[in-house]
Amino acid sequence: MSNGAAPTAFSDPYAFTPGYYDLFRSGEDALPSVSFFANLTPPDVDALEIGSGTGRLALAVAERARTLTCLERSPTMRAVLISKLAQRPDLRSKVTVLQGTAPAFDLGRTFGYVYMGGVLEHVPPAERPTLFAAIAAHLEPGGLCVMDTVLRMPAPDLEERVMDEQVLGDCRYTLSAAAERLGPDLSRLRQTYRTYVRGELIATEPTERLHNMHRPEPVLKDLAAVGLHPAEGDGLAQATPLPDDPGAVVVRKAAP
Repeated sequence: MSNGAAPTAFSDPYAFTPGYYDLFRSGEDALPSVSFFANLTPPDVDALEIGSGTGRLALAVAERARTLTCLERSPTMRAVLISKLAQRPDLRSKVTVLQGTAPAFDLGRTFGYVYMGGVLEHVPPAERPTLFAAIAAHLEPGGLCVMDTVLRMPAPDLEERVMDEQVLGDCRYTLSAAAERLGPDLSRLRQTYRTYVRGELIATEPTERLHNMHRPEPVLKDLAAVGLHPAEGDGLAQATPLPDDPGAVVVRKAAP
């Protein structure tokens, strides 16, 4: 079995952010939408999540699936997910957490449900065919594939602004974001986490990465090229609060 992980160590881009990740996504309306992916989980299937992060989606999907395999590159993200599973004895025998990364991976088996939430934006469009071919190879005939961050909105370009804040005891935490548009489908995204104690700033922790935009039509075309076609209708699904931007695609692998 090969999970596509690099044989050498790498600098974990999420080394300090997993705790903040859950803190700023604690609301019911936070994206990726837990209910969207959980409600689409077919009953009694083996499921695969690509890029599980801290397990926001995984725990809900695991409650419905027969088994769930989680593929996550970041050691710190995996550690948080494993710690959550340690507190869920009902899920321990159902969830397998593996080191691995997109776009290329090989687990040596197939699944009835493959999904990824908040992951596609990390994948350059040129790597979509490789990723989708790997997904198709891991999907059973008739199996369902769901992904979000498939958007029509322009690539973001904005001055730094506070996007959210949370309070725990004497600490106030803020999340700021800024984006520089580099092209119609690419931005450089900078997120900054700040910690205040009784109003005094005591920590500033910035992260920076590229943010890729993926449009519905080319995404559906690349999926069709590997044998994944709309599960119903045009394959688009509403996964964001923006009525003009569906945000997700739902496709199925054709039965033989």
